[in-house]
Amino acid sequence: MKFALPTVNGRGAGLGNELIPWARAFVAGTTLGVPTLAPAFGLNQRKYWRHFGTPRTDWLAHRLIEKTLPRFEFTEADFYKYNGQSLSDSILLFADTHKLARKPAWVITTQGMWGGYRHVIEARDFVMSTLYLSKFAAHNLAKIKLRLDPNLITIGMHIRLGDFQPELDVNNYRGKFNISLPLQWYLNIAQSIQKQLGDKVQFLVVSDGTNEQLAPLLNECNAITTTDIPDSDISDLLALADADLLVCSVSSYSAWAAFLSNKPYLWFEPNLQKIDGYYSIWGHEPRQQMTDGFTMQARLEIEARNTRTMPRGLPVAMNGIITQNYLSRILQLRNTYQITDDLVNYGVVINNLL
Repeated sequence: MKFALPTVNGRGAGLGNELIPWARAFVAGTTLGVPTLAPAFGLNQRKYWRHFGTPRTDWLAHRLIEKTLPRFEFTEADFYKYNGQSLSDSILLFADTHKLARKPAWVITTQGMWGGYRHVIEARDFVMSTLYLSKFAAHNLAKIKLRLDPNLITIGMHIRLGDFQPELDVNNYRGKFNISLPLQWYLNIAQSIQKQLGDKVQFLVVSDGTNEQLAPLLNECNAITTTDIPDSDISDLLALADADLLVCSVSSYSAWAAFLSNKPYLWFEPNLQKIDGYYSIWGHEPRQQMTDGFTMQARLEIEARNTRTMPRGLPVAMNGIITQNYLSRILQLRNTYQITDDLVNYGVVINNLL
């Protein structure tokens, strides 16, 4: 009777928000050798229980576990107190402090969006495999693949409209989340890419908006959409993560797509904090103002290299201009693998490469 449990406030949250505590609980469960329970999706208004096959009454079981077993809540303060670098190491120290190995029964709980994505890096494969194995993902991804030309560079764009606040003046986005970005920003990016790459690219637009709301962008770049595909919450996320270039909204959903991807991505520059010559997504949070372990480590490594490397995540201003060097990098990454040059896929490969 020992469990790791991500707890849910109210009637649940969006997929991106639910995944952070779930990933953290998975690291705790794996580190301590106990089962990890899924979030109480039976409470979630978005009906994620349908995707993950969890019971509608899971919230009752969770409440029973929390009330009958000794409960130990792992918080942000615990993470930084016990290490602040490796989540699994922090969990071990937390468990040692509370002598969990000596107790016959307990539940370790965790909740909230704190810590960012780097702190759950140990759960990345778990999240990826869980999403791919969800009920509708494979079928929907097959539909999306049929709409895409495998010979073209895919630009994935995530545009959040429905449940976000309306767009603001461009000068009022700094450090704010859950606000729709100007559609003109996406249009400017599409025009910048098309100007340089022409017919080498295709655009995949994922959005909770309608085709009428998205019409200026869809018409501009003849975009492919998934608005007609039902139950596409997870397949949309995975399709964005698979794009050659991802254009993010300011949301945890886009951040997860970027985290699960190994490809370049673009972020709305007016949203980022400017701190000591660096851009920061989390600079509005006291712990993340260039002082926590992850951020300081990254900063020191950048300074040690003493070079201006091309970032995977590129801040892009309202004008949407992307440099030729950045797009050349995307072309280079795309050209490192062509399916027609694949020995297993095609059975042949040129013999003068060695």
